[in-house]
Amino acid sequence: MEGREEGREFRELTRQELDLLALDLIQKLQRTYEPGLDRVITQQNVYQPMRDPGRAELEAFMEHVLAPGSAVEGVEHLDHCLAQLEAGRHVLFLAEHRGNLDVPSFSVLLQRTYPRAREILKRLIYIAGRKLNESSDFIKMFTEKYSRLVIVPRRDFPPERPDATEEGRQAREEFITNAARINRAAFRELVRLKKAGHIFVLFPLGGRLKPDADNRPVRETTSYLHSFDTAYLVSMDGNTLPPGERMEDERPIQDTVVFRVGPALPCKAFLAEERERFDAARTEGRLPPDADYEQTVVEHIMAMLEHLRLHGSYGLPADH
Repeated sequence: MEGREEGREFRELTRQELDLLALDLIQKLQRTYEPGLDRVITQQNVYQPMRDPGRAELEAFMEHVLAPGSAVEGVEHLDHCLAQLEAGRHVLFLAEHRGNLDVPSFSVLLQRTYPRAREILKRLIYIAGRKLNESSDFIKMFTEKYSRLVIVPRRDFPPERPDATEEGRQAREEFITNAARINRAAFRELVRLKKAGHIFVLFPLGGRLKPDADNRPVRETTSYLHSFDTAYLVSMDGNTLPPGERMEDERPIQDTVVFRVGPALPCKAFLAEERERFDAARTEGRLPPDADYEQTVVEHIMAMLEHLRLHGSYGLPADH
């Protein structure tokens, strides 16, 4: 299969050809990568600005795997987004997440689709879990190409065990104390950077969508909404790097990838409506006694993202 989109040739590649292209990319990235640099997260390096060396090579590789029909839709809402930033408002993107090449996919496709893409891309900061830095130099070699604010997600906290030894309990307490310090530092950076006009990108699912996982969204998403004025949901269909058991073993494929940006959500008004909806549902007995408001909100957001992906709007059935 061959196609042409805006002057770009696309050719369907064999598995071997894709693997060779991926190997060539890895070798190019390794030439400029500094092993160990900022891999271990501390209070001092939670904000990690994008590193230019190798990003052009990564995005050139994406042209081989993004099949015809790939695009960013709803870019008219980004004009509104830039106007919000110019007015001094703080902006959050809530995005679907499918694979570890989502970020370069969005960058490449936005540059194809939106004349003011650079004004958006230079402002984006992705909120990322610590393991993307600390798991291996190989993973960080890719993730460092785009700006990140690194946190320790609560799901990474070691569980409390009744039968734990004293040494085990102490190790858990030290982990939690260190994580709290890192997360406080990250929040201070978030406040500073959003005031400087940056756009933060949060994945409500926390990680990539996996077929063998429960894919429960992260309740802390609701807390982030309190810190911003305006949110935009970004749905995603397609994936050029399906998840595997080990991130290092994942192999790229060619696929049509479509992002869709939804209209602005005023955060304060949205949260007020969600609280009213939640309280009414609980009063009417439509929620279990232990229902959690923050978890309910983020599950609603995931449903809105699905509706945006499938139908192009946030609309939901009246009885949702």
